Amino acid sequence: MAIPKPQTQNRALSENDWTLTPEQILFLMQQHNVIETAFASDDLELLRTIAASKDFMSLFGDMGFDEAYDHYETMLESVDAT
Repeated sequence: MAIPKPQTQNRALSENDWTLTPEQILFLMQQHNVIETAFASDDLELLRTIAASKDFMSLFGDMGFDEAYDHYETMLESVDAT
């Protein structure tokens, strides 16, 4: 009897899935205050630096910063609503 190969969970976001992986959420939570301060002061260069970082790129792949942060904000709003 063959032992089935374990199925790995695909944690990538589908086109209509607004769910972030735990690693993505943790990254954005750790950067939350910096990002909010950058938005408040219109410091787009800092936001570009975060988006170009090796950590961001490895976690979010080809997802843009605006889309990633939109997903994060949606997640925060849904937590606040409960």
